[in-house]
Amino acid sequence: MNMLAKCSLLSFSFLTSFATASSAAWSAETGSSQVTVTAKEKWNSSRAAQRETDPSVPAFVPDISTPAGIPQIPSVNINTSEKQPYSFSLQFDSVRHVGQVMARNGVYLSGWNVSQFAGVPNGGIGHGSFFNENFALGLDFDMENIAGIKGAKIHFLSDTLAGQGHAGDFTGSNWSYLSFWGNHDGLELREFTWDQALFNNRLHILAGRLNPKTGEFEGSELYCLFQAFMCSIAPTLSINGSLPGAPTSSWGARVLVKPTKSTYIKGGIWEAEPWLKSTNHNAWPGADWGFDKAEGEYIPIEGGYRTNFSNDLYPRAYDIGFVYDTALYSDPLYNTRGQDRPLYGGAAQSRRGRTNFYVQAQQMVWKPERKGERGLVVFGAANFSTSGAANVKDGFVLGLLDWGPFAARPRDFTGVVFESLVWDRHLVRAMNETMQAGHIHGRWASVETMAEFNYGFSIAPGVSVVPYLEYLWHPDQIGRKIKSDVTHALQLGFSLNMQLNPALGLPMLHRVRN
Repeated sequence: MNMLAKCSLLSFSFLTSFATASSAAWSAETGSSQVTVTAKEKWNSSRAAQRETDPSVPAFVPDISTPAGIPQIPSVNINTSEKQPYSFSLQFDSVRHVGQVMARNGVYLSGWNVSQFAGVPNGGIGHGSFFNENFALGLDFDMENIAGIKGAKIHFLSDTLAGQGHAGDFTGSNWSYLSFWGNHDGLELREFTWDQALFNNRLHILAGRLNPKTGEFEGSELYCLFQAFMCSIAPTLSINGSLPGAPTSSWGARVLVKPTKSTYIKGGIWEAEPWLKSTNHNAWPGADWGFDKAEGEYIPIEGGYRTNFSNDLYPRAYDIGFVYDTALYSDPLYNTRGQDRPLYGGAAQSRRGRTNFYVQAQQMVWKPERKGERGLVVFGAANFSTSGAANVKDGFVLGLLDWGPFAARPRDFTGVVFESLVWDRHLVRAMNETMQAGHIHGRWASVETMAEFNYGFSIAPGVSVVPYLEYLWHPDQIGRKIKSDVTHALQLGFSLNMQLNPALGLPMLHRVRN
């Protein structure tokens, strides 16, 4: 294990020991949902902290995306009998007091930490293990409190990726580890924006340095509960686009209109800078803060209907969207002379313009208690490339999440998700010709499918341990030296997730995404 892994585990062990020794002395104002610390006295968690992943997943979901929607208070789900046997707490009066003082002055901390250790023992292009770290820290400013500007907020968030490598180095799949897919390792500027609410919260304008891949479009708080190929958005939207990985930002703006509390229409425009990918720039002030590196625009629009536990016993979300990407990109098959590049070589033919259409849905379909928050959620997404030569022609996601699978552990979760990527026919032809030219036996599969099964142990407020299993059919091997007969890959691992605000009992500035 490398030094980064050791430091992370030692730090977490210290915090755990310190928290366990001190938990008996900790107490908070009574909320509507009680929890217990194992072998310690009973204590109560803040209802506000439990609502931070609003709109449609219950309390303390340990995702790594920012919260969305109006805080769901009061709730139609008033069951107060569910108690989680937490092992420890990281919430201390001194830390909570600092957060409250900051909040009274309009300043809020935000962030997360995800440490992941995994290995590939079977299949793929190689066997081995790896460690990855995703740490984010930010500040949100309530400008109405600070400067009297009604409805205004400023969001700042930095993100760092680090670790030994990517799962694709072993599985052979470029898209089987999106939860850690950034441009590169390093400290990056994820967001620096002005967020303005107008007309009694009917209109929301967000502008500055940001990235729509962080959940602004085709996003779901459910996705980040999975540890391998899902995070923030449906993967196809990330694959078929000119924008860099989610940790890196570019200039953009998004306008959100809410005709009713449960409906929304939003659209945006982003500066497409492929230069960000090729130069490993971290999006901090520098050359790319001008507009001379832009090669097009990324324009998404979306409309949807979304409820939460404040107004629906069985929360649901449905949306439909369209993306127009005007940036230059390389044709997957042809060279500049119109010949098949794997056979005749040469530079890739440049093309401009791609469009993508998507639909997405999630619905809680069953609950053991009518007014409880435990239950089964079905979710899915479908993406269709409607013009251009994007690598993925069609992409499909289908999953099931059981929140609170056991009455004795109502904050745990377990889930299974499947994704299929149907590759563009030009890419399939190019890959088969590459194999033919290299005298590699077999044919390249036109569909790549992956599945993940996991169980999340909520061991403290805002902290979870999530063991998972990922299985891949036909790893794509795109951008790698192709090996024959790579039909599958198995990945096993676990993640240690901490959402800063619920973990430390800190207040959070809510924002509206939909």
